[in-house]
Amino acid sequence: MKNHAEAALPAGFSLRVATVADISAMIAVVNLAFEEEAFFVNRPRTHDAQLEEHFQSGSFLLAECDGRLAASVYYELRGRLGYIGMLAVDTRWQRRGLGRAMMHAAEQSLRQSGCLTAELCVVDVRSALQDVYRKLGYRQTGTTEPPEELRQKLTMPVKLIRMEKNL
Repeated sequence: MKNHAEAALPAGFSLRVATVADISAMIAVVNLAFEEEAFFVNRPRTHDAQLEEHFQSGSFLLAECDGRLAASVYYELRGRLGYIGMLAVDTRWQRRGLGRAMMHAAEQSLRQSGCLTAELCVVDVRSALQDVYRKLGYRQTGTTEPPEELRQKLTMPVKLIRMEKNL
């Protein structure tokens, strides 16, 4: 993927579209990045079958540095609405602008596919994430119940906060 979205990556990083061959590396990065959710989720964030299913409905972008996976983000076309989720940055690379760059790259991919709006969901008990996405231009549009797969992992009740951004 060569476009201006890649130019926004921090120096030393490259961006590419994931393949199913990347699943094991993606699981490691995603589960490590989401460990802070352990206070309300009793299992790892993702697994092989879930990522394989995501490849059937959308795509992942990967950021690499020195041949190692540093970050990933999922995006899915839903007509004029695009969905972004499962943003994960390896803990060694957090707080360096990589997450922001990954979001911009996913938004650019959706925009190039004709999407007018990007949507994402955050768990209400992770209020700091809402602030992060607000700074990226997202606004809250409602709440929803977690999907069954997430509900099976929960150790406390949560809601999903839906957020949108015009592309």
